[in-house]
Amino acid sequence: MDLLGEELAAEDLQKICESKALDHLGLVAGMYDELEIGERIDEHISQDFEQREVSIGQAVKAMVVNGLGFVRQFLYLTPLFFESSPTERLIREGIEPEHLHDDTLGGALDSLYEYGVTELFREVLAHAIEQLGLNSRFAHLDATSFSFHGEYESETRSDESLEEGVIHVQQGYSRDHRPDLNQVVLDLMVEHQAGLPMLMEPLSGNTNDQGSFPELIDRHLSHLQRANGFDYVVPDSALYSADHIDDLDKAGTKFITRVPGTVEEARQVVEEADPEAMKPLTDGYRATALYSEYGDVHQRWLLVWSEEAEQRAVDQAAYQLEREHSEESRLAGDK
Repeated sequence: MDLLGEELAAEDLQKICESKALDHLGLVAGMYDELEIGERIDEHISQDFEQREVSIGQAVKAMVVNGLGFVRQFLYLTPLFFESSPTERLIREGIEPEHLHDDTLGGALDSLYEYGVTELFREVLAHAIEQLGLNSRFAHLDATSFSFHGEYESETRSDESLEEGVIHVQQGYSRDHRPDLNQVVLDLMVEHQAGLPMLMEPLSGNTNDQGSFPELIDRHLSHLQRANGFDYVVPDSALYSADHIDDLDKAGTKFITRVPGTVEEARQVVEEADPEAMKPLTDGYRATALYSEYGDVHQRWLLVWSEEAEQRAVDQAAYQLEREHSEESRLAGDK
């Protein structure tokens, strides 16, 4: 009798004292809650909470935790991932691993797509920046690309047959020097103080910066300025054209960017520049300020001379001349 009583007590104790590892996922879930990401998602996307065991915001949290769990699993294996994790602590009390099945997560992804992932990301991040107390004057805009291996349906379909609004894996300008691979493009805007993303928009692989940057700014910049209060947008030279800077000026948006060498006025300024007449900045650098009315927009240009960059250009020109001379000598010898 005594032995049986001890065995039952041990079994009960094992059920009560169950241990599961949080690892770094506790920090991920804690920051998700601290920034109120789930609450903002659930506020923006209408859903019937009486019919859902897991809200869309909680489903997104589960996918974030799973995605940052250093595993590579298919969506339908998410419940298996959470079997070894304290699900109620990470997601919400009452949520069990079996609740996070692929129908729940897939339905949440469909709802996000229908609402608009770029618009939702913009709203959530504006609230997060406010929560963190960030107040940056500058917003940086740039694009990157992600290469993919394998075959994709968009390769064999014409541009006219591709569904509008759907991201297509296609060949385009490759930033990682793999033009042979298909890719998708990601436009990203971050605030200057902490580098926190404020706006993110995925695009098809053949999208170019000259087309996507102005469109993204037209659709989102005024809202971002009201929400985050930055003064300047800092893109690369893809945004700089007479039409684009005129649109920015009319919208009251200040910008800082590099003037491309394809602008005739800029090319002429560089050709006529005298480094000795420029004001010294620091060792090896000089600069002078100019004013331009390019695109009918009054703007200040800063022309910078770099001793190191000039030397690289001289070395590159000498190397190219040497290659051409060697090739000419080889051809003359063959004759």
